[in-house]
Amino acid sequence: MGLAIIFALLAAIGFGCGNVFVRLGIERVSTRAATFWTVLSGAVLLTVLALALNFSEIKSLKLSTIGWIAVMGVIAYPLARVLHNTAINMIGASRSVPMSSIQPLVAFSLGMLLLGERPNALVSAGTPVIVGGLLMVVLAGNIGPTERLLTTKNIGYLLAIGGAAAFASRDVISRHIVTGTAPPLVAAAFALAIGGIMLFALFHRDVAQSLRQAPGRYLGLCAIAGIFQGLAVAAVFQALSRAPVTVVSPIYASQPLVTLLLVHIFLKRLETVSPLLALGTVISISGVSLVIIGAAAS
Repeated sequence: MGLAIIFALLAAIGFGCGNVFVRLGIERVSTRAATFWTVLSGAVLLTVLALALNFSEIKSLKLSTIGWIAVMGVIAYPLARVLHNTAINMIGASRSVPMSSIQPLVAFSLGMLLLGERPNALVSAGTPVIVGGLLMVVLAGNIGPTERLLTTKNIGYLLAIGGAAAFASRDVISRHIVTGTAPPLVAAAFALAIGGIMLFALFHRDVAQSLRQAPGRYLGLCAIAGIFQGLAVAAVFQALSRAPVTVVSPIYASQPLVTLLLVHIFLKRLETVSPLLALGTVISISGVSLVIIGAAAS
């Protein structure tokens, strides 16, 4: 369990760093093209590692396993990461990323319903704390008089929540795959590769336009983001091969703390972190801490 916690925390750091690089990249690259470049760079890195370390296991993969990995790739990349990156573009990393705190709630429910997981009391207690922090994050971005419901800001929050829910669904499928069906690194690499192929099929015009018009520096930032996110995905799968999804998902949902810290240091010209936003994020992370303590005690 201890190693699973370490991998989940490493995933949080990787996703947090990737979020900041994505925020910089989408200044001059469209969200859909940026998503493709992040997935592509992560897929290349993990595929090379998987071929080097798990070649024999790749040759023995069953067709049904590849099918599940393909489903996981569809959920995580053409769907979840597009929603996630679009939300970052619309409302900023400091506001969209903390919305991923809803991810443990979805994973908690799906893990119990579909995988038969039974988290202990501390793990269960962490979920309402996470929700409380999440509500504060929303309030931080909506203080002030407004009469419209479907503002750009509110749509950005909804997209961020949709992306988090999709990632949680990915985690449940991942838990099924990496517990005896496929090595974690292979599953992560194939999911990214399949997701990248689908993204290119859907958004090839945006990708071609980014090659013609976007400065190389910004494409490079997207690629760096993809490397961090690819390593984070691999870490998540390693964690899921060792611990239940109801434990792993809340722990790596601590990525907002990493993101906010990096935003405050490096992105002051693009975003501001209000006291209420920071407090809401800290409260969400305290819920994650309860989950870690509960996992260590189980």
